[in-house]
Amino acid sequence: MPLSSRDPGKKRVRCPTCLEVVSLQTDLCPECNEPIGGRPAPTSRPGVLAVKPPSWLALHWRPLVTALSMVALVCTGVALRTLAPGRFLPPRAASRAPTVSPACTTPCWNGEACQAGQCAWQKPNDVGHLSDQPILSGPFSLPKDVSDALPLDGERFALALLTGMQVHDARTGALLTLVSDAPQLRGLYRVDDVLYATSPQRIYVIDAATTGLLKTIELGAVVGQVSVGANGRRALASLPGAHAVAILATEYHAEIDRIQFGDDPVGPMGVDDTGTRALTTTGQKPLPGLRDPAGGAVYAFDPSRLASRQDRVRTSMLGNPVDVLMAPDGSSSYVVLRAEDALVPLEWLPSGAVRRRDRIQTCDEPEQIELLRAGRRAIVRCHEGRALEVFDLVTGELIRHIPFNGRATDLVVSPDGEQAIVSLTGDGSGAVAIVDLKAYTVKLLSLSAEPTRVRLTPDGRTALVLSDRAKVAWVVR
Repeated sequence: MPLSSRDPGKKRVRCPTCLEVVSLQTDLCPECNEPIGGRPAPTSRPGVLAVKPPSWLALHWRPLVTALSMVALVCTGVALRTLAPGRFLPPRAASRAPTVSPACTTPCWNGEACQAGQCAWQKPNDVGHLSDQPILSGPFSLPKDVSDALPLDGERFALALLTGMQVHDARTGALLTLVSDAPQLRGLYRVDDVLYATSPQRIYVIDAATTGLLKTIELGAVVGQVSVGANGRRALASLPGAHAVAILATEYHAEIDRIQFGDDPVGPMGVDDTGTRALTTTGQKPLPGLRDPAGGAVYAFDPSRLASRQDRVRTSMLGNPVDVLMAPDGSSSYVVLRAEDALVPLEWLPSGAVRRRDRIQTCDEPEQIELLRAGRRAIVRCHEGRALEVFDLVTGELIRHIPFNGRATDLVVSPDGEQAIVSLTGDGSGAVAIVDLKAYTVKLLSLSAEPTRVRLTPDGRTALVLSDRAKVAWVVR
């Protein structure tokens, strides 16, 4: 049928795209939505759909919404600030600048912090002291050949014997184990996580946790005393028969150097926190009933230098120097003269030499000096004087004299610096004195025998008291 015969009133044409017959009056083909009737197509390419361009609002609605949100936020802030209470009050005065603590005039020691222009010691968090109501366990019978004792922790303590090192239970005193690989022991020293057990010719390195023998350090001479530096990297071992001091590396437990001191049998030693300045003495504590040696000497040396480049400075000390104390910064040191009842300060010069200062008088027969980092004090134990004396290391003045009713045979200071534990002997009996180093109060624990030595655990919460005469031990918590 021809196109004109279908609907004579309407003109129809064929869509050039889909070839469908549509009315000429329509602009777009209802079948394919393409322009018809000779109207120009929106695209010059045939067969491509025409797309209506988007409006301005469709292209810019996102930045418009962002701008309107920012305007609304600013307007809200202005409105709230206007309606805030006290809007028209006068402005407050400008706040003062933070106060800056004045710097300390002198360098602080290791473990100190500068506070309000003064160096204050910061107590470690993992150490303490004995309880205010101490508990005494014992006495525990010990073998007859015991020469030294050391608490390993709150549950065990070790004994130095000819047959080796015995480990006992700290609550019952029962024997736990024997380290027979380390015979003929004379002394036990704590070096971080291990023990240095001294014998006539060597030092045995024993693990404190497992009590296993780790290594043997051959020295070839009788070992007198072992002193460990504050950083724990170096240990000094005196060799009285060899007239020398052995420098030990605690990282791999070996002798790295040996410093000779002429013909003097060196004994007690002291080293500063830096490990560059140290003292050793020739004094010795005489047996009961014997007199002190008339002479004596102190050697100043540098443990960090080789023996071939060592400047050994000998200082004569008449009066039997039995103990020394080094300041943590190495600027000064103190020597205890047992026969002269005096404390001699030594000043270190930049050249390495030492200068002797005026003596400080102490109680009778001082034998030991310990450092109290809190307040930069020193505590001196007097055997015949039956007392402790606390001195100010800055001014050299006596702060407190603490008397006892028996001879003071040994002294230890808790790691936190708040307590001093002293063993006291009498006529067949003795006691342990616990001294509060803040209030200087004394608490006595009576013992059934005469104690001679006191040792502390690394955390300071357990003490071991040893009686060399009665061969018994007590544990204080």
